[in-house]
Amino acid sequence: MTDLGGVLVPVVVATLLSVSGAFVVARYSGPAQQAYIQALQGRLAVVEQERDDAALVIPRLEARIHELEQAVEKLEHLVGKRDREIADLYRRLDEDERRLPRPEHG
Repeated sequence: MTDLGGVLVPVVVATLLSVSGAFVVARYSGPAQQAYIQALQGRLAVVEQERDDAALVIPRLEARIHELEQAVEKLEHLVGKRDREIADLYRRLDEDERRLPRPEHG
């Protein structure tokens, strides 16, 4: 078995000092520190409200993103169809040009 005394004693002492320091500060804190703590609590409340508001908006934004993704897919399909039609028209134009008699130069 190992000797935990070398580790356990400093941990216990550090914990006691930390807890007693926090108690002293809480017990004897001045008005400025209390005002600072109240300001922090107020800011925390504002941040929590903003978080809650954002959490309510997220599902709506996700639905909008899904709609936009579907619209993009539809547009990509239409663009592909249009490109195929243009290629077909160029092919037909080339075929028609080959059938026309060529004027002779000379």
